[in-house]
Amino acid sequence: MKLRFIKERALDELRRGIRDNLSLYRGGDFGHLTLDPSLNFESDIEVDEKVLSKLKAPTGEDLFDTDNCTLMVKALSDLSPYEAADERLWVMLSHTLMLDHARLRWPIPKSDDAAIKHIQSHFFASTQRQLERDNVASRLWWMGHLCQRVQGLSLKQSLDILLHRSDVRANIVERPTTAQSIPVFTALLHKLAKSYNGNQKLFERKAFRTLMVKLNGVGGYKLLDALDSKSVEKFIVEIITQDLKMKEQEI
Repeated sequence: MKLRFIKERALDELRRGIRDNLSLYRGGDFGHLTLDPSLNFESDIEVDEKVLSKLKAPTGEDLFDTDNCTLMVKALSDLSPYEAADERLWVMLSHTLMLDHARLRWPIPKSDDAAIKHIQSHFFASTQRQLERDNVASRLWWMGHLCQRVQGLSLKQSLDILLHRSDVRANIVERPTTAQSIPVFTALLHKLAKSYNGNQKLFERKAFRTLMVKLNGVGGYKLLDALDSKSVEKFIVEIITQDLKMKEQEI
């Protein structure tokens, strides 16, 4: 089926009306957004509803984010990054096709005030940070999109590595120059892959933050984005051995 976007007026009304709609978020539905043509418009983008229906709910501590990111990029295989930056798309999905999944993955707090803040974060996406980290639908697509560009690692391997530690993921995804640069992102994932399968020392908060600070410093005058991933890896190795005082085989 064709993907639908919510119209701007309807989006604004939803954002202003969160408190009034708390009962719908908790147990109702937003079917009117789909049925009323004045509230949405159809795009040329295909969405595979059958694939979306396979999204997994958390079981204990297993959130299945790797599986769900894979399903999301498959369901929206024709979506471009430009289109994926449009909040109207993700608000529509979060309130319709992915509403049940949203409730399971991000349970709505009992407190009304807490619920409003929660809904603002996970059902809307007014900032790039929300798009890539918080919205129940867009976060899955963006992480899958970033990881499927990494050569030499499977999509599952890349996602497992990126999702292994939340602070590592945040340090990468929330730095646009790092996440959007294929050579830099690829080089980082390859070094993290080695650490993931080893001592995992590179995933430690202090070590990884130091790596990112130093790497950004190099990027300021070496123009890392103009290099291939292997060349960027050499700079990462220098930081690991010289600044982190680690042997590469011990990361």
